[in-house]
Amino acid sequence: MTRVFAISLSLLAGLVAMAQKQSTYMITNVTVIPMNAETSLQNRTVTIQDGKITGIENSGKPPKSTSAITVIDGTGKYLIPGLFDMHAHFFHEQGEYKNTCETELKMMLANGLSTVRIMAGHPAYKEARENVKTGKWIGPELFIASPQFAGRWPWPTEFKNFEVVDTKQKAADAVRKYKKEGYDAIKITFMIKREVYDEIIKTAKEEGIKVVGHVGPDVKLPAALAASEQIEHMDEFIDMLLPDTGYNHGQSVSDMNIWRRNAWATVPYLDENKIPALAKAVKDAGIFVTPTNYFFISCFGESMTNEEYQHKPDYNYIPQVILKEKWDIKDRYWNNAPPADSRKKYVELRKKITYALWKAGVPLMAGSDSPEWFLVTGFSIHDELETFVKAGLTPFAALQTATVNPATYLGTIARTGIIETGKEADLLLLDKNPLEDIRNTRAIAGMVINGQWYDKKSLDKLLKQARVLGQ
Repeated sequence: MTRVFAISLSLLAGLVAMAQKQSTYMITNVTVIPMNAETSLQNRTVTIQDGKITGIENSGKPPKSTSAITVIDGTGKYLIPGLFDMHAHFFHEQGEYKNTCETELKMMLANGLSTVRIMAGHPAYKEARENVKTGKWIGPELFIASPQFAGRWPWPTEFKNFEVVDTKQKAADAVRKYKKEGYDAIKITFMIKREVYDEIIKTAKEEGIKVVGHVGPDVKLPAALAASEQIEHMDEFIDMLLPDTGYNHGQSVSDMNIWRRNAWATVPYLDENKIPALAKAVKDAGIFVTPTNYFFISCFGESMTNEEYQHKPDYNYIPQVILKEKWDIKDRYWNNAPPADSRKKYVELRKKITYALWKAGVPLMAGSDSPEWFLVTGFSIHDELETFVKAGLTPFAALQTATVNPATYLGTIARTGIIETGKEADLLLLDKNPLEDIRNTRAIAGMVINGQWYDKKSLDKLLKQARVLGQ
């Protein structure tokens, strides 16, 4: 009898939880920024039922909340789709390799992320993806790239989120292995030889899985464009601006060369007049690009004082055990930093290339590359959006990089990335208008995700719980 009673209580708890998630929400008197056009729909009531948007109508007399309907007053507020971060990692692969994925997901959600692509796979990350999907954990929807493919791995590590592929056979076998294991893409990183790269591309096409990531100097941009690789960091883009003299063997400050002083010596000779042709080539290739500009500009281009790093909201969420390593990395670069003029030109070129890609019609995607240096996933996506605007994009175009563009690339546009009747209610409610100032994406008043409403108090509670990461 006791066992039956316990089962009944468990079933009752499950039914209660299901009823909560299936509650109907109505966000009234809100300005909707649907992202399917550069427009704002004022004074709307958005109805959400069973996690789907069931109506977007002109607001009338606001209904009262009942046990079945939760009414959210959106007066003076702005509703946008939940944000995407298309290049992120977990702290799990740093320091003591402690699995804090569940806590980090809460932090991501509290910062407005509804979808996150993790760019160096591990079985723990696939487990996290499943836990979110089944409702065991709360957090954004996850897409997990494979362990990162590298030609060699010279760094000592106990955490296996990489695969050394130094032959064509190893490359083909690895692609098939990770496709079978359920990863969402094949991630390419460092020191890949051209013949190995070609085999990765060939096998991935046979297996029907996308290839994403870096472009190394042994591959170069034209080959990556021909292969339709989805390119991160704008790797090899700057190298295409070198003079036509074989200067420094065609290598500049892309990828790992950013640490090499002889690569920085090429920066004064880079020719920005080549940017239009570069943008056209990328557009003609039909690929999506994730610049991750905030990471490169804030860490390698524009110096920040220790106090400025420490006063960023991200800082308090970085595990203490890895802080020393991060300070060591920062000091190793800045204690022997390239000349200020070269760094200034580097920053300007990254912005000009980004602007030219946008004007050429290349779909750009927001990615933070956190938690590199002192960046933390969730917080840093707002910095990345601001960097897009500093490069010359409009606030609306910047928002596209974190909503409709990544949803289009991931193939989820039929259900996410746009506010529209019938789509999933992954929604971010803001106190201020992001079309007036992109920094207003930080003014989060609440969020709907996975059929559940989180008000400001609830999101702050999630952030408070995540502060354990920095202890």
